[in-house]
Amino acid sequence: MKRTALTWTLLLSLLGLSLALAHGGHAHLGVFPAWYSAAQAERGRALSLQKCAACHGPRLEGRYGPPLAGPRFLARWGGRTAEELARYVAARMPQGRAGTLKEAEVLDLLAFILQANGYPAGEQTLQTKTLKQIQILKP
Repeated sequence: MKRTALTWTLLLSLLGLSLALAHGGHAHLGVFPAWYSAAQAERGRALSLQKCAACHGPRLEGRYGPPLAGPRFLARWGGRTAEELARYVAARMPQGRAGTLKEAEVLDLLAFILQANGYPAGEQTLQTKTLKQIQILKP
């Protein structure tokens, strides 16, 4: 299992580097540099279990609300920026309590969403100022 995960990580990294070079060196989601930390994604996972799982499922697979991970999520959000997703989450989620999430909570949730979609973690935490640089790749 660890070997398979390492293989996928290497393949995603190589694919990301190729895409970054093909697009004039601009970094994309999941490509160097990594945009969020594992600790931030873990905070996002814990928050998601409290505030999001009833609609989006514990693994973001979707229940009553749309999935936040996998091909259906990427088909919907691919080509958009993480800034657009952050604005949507901040303004409209959680359902029935829209606009109650703090900025740090939105960033933690975005880190978990990135992780759930297979994008690698790094050393730095996701920051509001970098969200517009992150483009969600289409499936």
